[in-house]
Order: sequence, then structure tokens, then C-alpha cells
Amino acid sequence: MPNALPYIPHSRPTLDEEEARAAAAVVASGHVAEGPAVAAFEQEFTAHIGVPYAVATSSGTAALHLVLAAMGVGPGDEVVIPSFVCSALLQAVNYTGAVPVLADIDHATLNLDPRDVERRLSPRTRAVILVHMFGLAADVARFLGLGVPIIEDCAHSIGGIHGTRRLGSFGQAAVFSFYATKVIATGAGGMVVTSSRELSDRIRDLKFYDKKSDYRLRFNYQLTDIQAAVGRVQLAKLDRFIARRRDIAQGYRAAFQDLPVRLPPDDAGHIFFRYVLDTGTDCTDIIRRASQSGVGCDRPVHTPLHRLLGQPGFPHAENSWRQCLSIPIYPSLTDADQERVIEVASGLLGD
Repeated sequence: MPNALPYIPHSRPTLDEEEARAAAAVVASGHVAEGPAVAAFEQEFTAHIGVPYAVATSSGTAALHLVLAAMGVGPGDEVVIPSFVCSALLQAVNYTGAVPVLADIDHATLNLDPRDVERRLSPRTRAVILVHMFGLAADVARFLGLGVPIIEDCAHSIGGIHGTRRLGSFGQAAVFSFYATKVIATGAGGMVVTSSRELSDRIRDLKFYDKKSDYRLRFNYQLTDIQAAVGRVQLAKLDRFIARRRDIAQGYRAAFQDLPVRLPPDDAGHIFFRYVLDTGTDCTDIIRRASQSGVGCDRPVHTPLHRLLGQPGFPHAENSWRQCLSIPIYPSLTDADQERVIEVASGLLGD
């Protein structure tokens, strides 16, 4: 018999009438392309992260591409990226003509393994893209000590903290994503932040090609004022969003602590973009059965990059891809929804 209860999706943006009114006000103004709302969003973003410069972009992938291009990364260069990550990083590096060099992860944190990264550095390495996976800060100090420019990828981790500083304030630059499934959502969109005015100016020049007095390869990577208006409302709600995510995470920890699974680290700065359980076994059937029970679960990374590229030798990324299960966690998940997720997941993981 089909499940009579509403389906609980794996991801869902948390949007309401406030975002709708903000978008409608921009539409009513008649200025819907990049303009004053984008400028205000950038200013508010710098205040939140604690860096002086921010440049809004059409997506997180565009943000990363622009950073690499502004740094002069190109053919003959190498950029180290994790294998256990979405393909956006691979695309952005390939857009520049540079060579993506994959590195393995730490199986406990799911973040880049600094020892494996260090082994893969070469005289051609121009940058390491350090992703704070699923909202948990990577070992920033260890990576900064490698002597290679660090680009923080904060697509999962806006609002996260490492020590006393916001994630995104450590590297040469940092990128953020506002895609529909992200911590704050504008449908699409991204942001670059940096402490370098020179780098910021180059990024801003590269992101739009019209009305220039010289020719060079530039792009059409602008954010719209409609998206920025929604983003400003979302940013103002970020602390509440994170508090709710942490409340849900604590509920999951209490419910699952006696199950035969590894729980995510309970770090004080963790924002829990995803709640990822290591099941210790292939989770394909668990995902299927959870969906049949009305709960959307998924692998936290669709396909690791070493699989896309046919490269062997990434055991922690491979095992994490096979064994890790991401369960619903977002601010609009109700207490009743969470109880159903716990009931379904406990039944499947305790089998």
C-alpha cells in the first residue's frame, strides 16, 4: 500500500513571504538585472564574513572559475581538489585549461586529507581548493602551512566558524553558492570574498564583458537584483537557519548514538549542511527503502571525481561514497518530520 504521509524530501529551501515580497519589490522597480540590490548584498556579505571585498556571481561554479582566472591559473598549471566532492570543482579547473589533481579525504571528517594533498603538490601547483564539506571546517592551519595559495570552497559552510573566525576569511579567496539546495538559497547564484583589493578588482572586471574599452576574454557571470533581494533576506535569517540545523543534528545524535553507524563530528563550528552517517556498508538499498517509506535520503556526493575520471587510488573517497548516507536536515524540517526520519532511518540502519 502506498505511503499515505507526505514525502519528506532530502533537500528543501526555506523560503516564505518575506523573500517573495523582496523579489516582487525588485520586479516592481523595473531594475531586475545587476544593480543596487546586488551592491547591498555584497556589502552585507563582507560584514558577515569579516573580509573587505565581495563580488556576487551567477553561480558558485562561476565564482570559482573567476577566482582561478583572476589568479592567472591556466594551461600547464595544476590545482589540487578533493575527489569526494561535486563536479563543479572539476568543471571550474577545466574551464581554465589547468590540470585538476585529485586528492583523497580523511574518512572521519570527509574533508581533504592534508597528508595526501602534500604528497600531490608539485612545482606546477598553483592552488588548493579547500572544501569545508557538509558544513564542517577543514584543518585550515595545516593547509595554510603548505605554502600554496588556498581557495576556500564554502558552498556547504556559510556561517561556519573555525576558532574565532568565519569560514571564508582564511584563504586567498573563498567562494559561496546560493543554489536551491544550499544553506541560503536564491535559486542560483554565488559570491567570491577576498581580502585582496587587486584580486577583487580583477574578478569584477572578468565577470562581465560589455562596455569595456579593451578586449580580453571575459564572461557573463552576473547575479540579478531579483536573486540578490532574496539573498539579502536569506542572509538575515542565517543565524536562525544554523541554530535550527544544529537542533536537528542534536536530535539525530541522541536518536542514533547506539546504532552501528559513525555519526558526523559534533564540532562547535559545524553548521550541518548535511547530516551524514557512515553506515559501514553499501547504502544503495537503504536509500531505495527509505524512499519507499516516504523519506528522501541520498549519497552526499553523487559520483566522486575519481570515478568520473576513471582514476584508481582514492580508498577513503571510494569507501565514503559507498557507505555514507545523507538524511534530511534543513530549517523547514518540522519536529514531526524529524521523528519520521528517525523512525525510518533507525529501522533501516538497525537491521
